[in-house]
Amino acid sequence: MGAGLVLIFIPLFFYLTSAVLLCVKVADRTSSKMGWLFSVALIFGPAALLTVGGLYDSGVW
Repeated sequence: MGAGLVLIFIPLFFYLTSAVLLCVKVADRTSSKMGWLFSVALIFGPAALLTVGGLYDSGVW
């Protein structure tokens, strides 16, 4: 079980780090509202897709 958590959290850490850096760069070049919009879309979009895909795969939806 411990190895599975490592396989999840290391890519998640790298994804979130790169997403945060991209959102900060967008916010510096445009406005802070645009940076927040990008961060919500980049972080919660894949989470929503994975949740819906998991529900569909398990037959719940």
